[in-house]
Amino acid sequence: MSANPSLRRICLVGVRGVGKTTLIRSLLPDLPMMDYVVGSAILRELAGEAFAQFDSLPPDVKQRYREDAIRWMERRQERTGRHILCDGHTTLLNPSTRQAEQVFTQLDCNFFRELILLEAPAEVVLQRRRDDPSKRRNLDSELLREELAGERAACYRIARTHGMQAHELPVGDDLAITYRLKELLT
Repeated sequence: MSANPSLRRICLVGVRGVGKTTLIRSLLPDLPMMDYVVGSAILRELAGEAFAQFDSLPPDVKQRYREDAIRWMERRQERTGRHILCDGHTTLLNPSTRQAEQVFTQLDCNFFRELILLEAPAEVVLQRRRDDPSKRRNLDSELLREELAGERAACYRIARTHGMQAHELPVGDDLAITYRLKELLT
């Protein structure tokens, strides 16, 4: 498929529970040319029942689902003719190794042209995770700090290695974060 170079392909990255989805949804009414997708929702759709055990799937199977997700976004962008904003991650905590591992695939690196990093203090993320018991997330503050550091390092390493633009949102002030993200997306 030939990609339209004028259409943006952006991945808003950050650890689970940092507030990416809430932030994006607050801005969507002001972003009519932006097609918002959630990376995990695409994976859930593609993997079906296997998604419940996604973390324990063999690495090659997880990789194939992630690559299928990129092809799904390529087809969607071709069909809609809109910019894509994906809510995603460059790393995820592997529950068995308790390490932040890169999940951003080579296809992700080829597809996305921009990364926007959303961070928050570990205490804020931890509280958000506690407030949402519907999702299975790490509640160990030391591991969370490692997750935050891993996501930051991977975001900038990936952007540098693959010639992507990397943007960082301000930390702490919700109004400043919202303003900066809207500025980046319009």
